[in-house]
Amino acid sequence: MLTATYVLLTLSIEQNKERHFIARLLQHVRSIARRPQEIDPVFIESQLKELTTFAEARHQRKVEACLMPAVRAADSNCAALINDLETLSRLGGAMLNAVHKCLRRAMRRSASQGKFLCRTIDLYCQNLLKRLDKEEQELLPLAQKVISSDEWFEIGSQFLAQQDGDAATKPELRPRRNLAGMGHNVRARDAGSIRI
Repeated sequence: MLTATYVLLTLSIEQNKERHFIARLLQHVRSIARRPQEIDPVFIESQLKELTTFAEARHQRKVEACLMPAVRAADSNCAALINDLETLSRLGGAMLNAVHKCLRRAMRRSASQGKFLCRTIDLYCQNLLKRLDKEEQELLPLAQKVISSDEWFEIGSQFLAQQDGDAATKPELRPRRNLAGMGHNVRARDAGSIRI
């Protein structure tokens, strides 16, 4: 059961992080919706990209690829829940396409497009929140009931492999080494390089 706890804790932490991204974006969008002339499409695009990169990657790699198949295999009565989650994902994808179209139009500084952009982003975020709620309130409790210990171990292994893959491609996720504390002679050379 330790592996199940790891998987559920990982998902919970990432869901909270996603909720934080959503809240931050919604706060910004709602505050500028009344002042469309102040909309900065470049800033909104960067914030939206940060949110969607994290949210969609988390959902696709962990929920859709690992957790949903395990639940589907363990409980044949979960079809409605899985279908709801898949529908929310497809709807979110369509909304995201609409948001990107609105962003391109808002780049031309159209006030009416700015208001529409804000509304479309709001709808997209609401869809993400619905999907998160369904995961947290229905999918995860069901998974806890129906997935075997062996299957939790497999899911945990997949999560760890994904984490290792992330660390390999993102230097900021790699563990830091304290070379000086390991008995090595470390000294700075030039402005940015280290010599051992």
